Amino acid sequence: MNKRVIQLIPSIILYVFAGLLAVYAIWAYSHWVDIISQARAAGQLAASGNEYDVASYYMSNCGQYFVYALLLAAAGLILQRKQPGPNNSALTVNTSQKQNNDDEIDDWFNEGDSIGK
Repeated sequence: MNKRVIQLIPSIILYVFAGLLAVYAIWAYSHWVDIISQARAAGQLAASGNEYDVASYYMSNCGQYFVYALLLAAAGLILQRKQPGPNNSALTVNTSQKQNNDDEIDDWFNEGDSIGK
């Protein structure tokens, strides 16, 4: 296998898990909506005064899976961008620019020392 493909495997695995969690979260959300609708239709759940209970039920049944899917997708994106490649040439430019700045500062201090003597 190509070395680049092997390096992308962890991020692909994270994307797959994020996709599976997103699908599960959508499925759980559809069931959550049905249950809340049935409870309101049966008079077991009032429209006002139970906002906390509804939000808590949502977060415990499907909301957390949306958050996990987003976090896994973000981790996959971070891993994918962290892989070495031709786009990392900006790091070498910044390093050489910093080296040039350090040399200029050293030269400035050396000039100051020669003036004071």
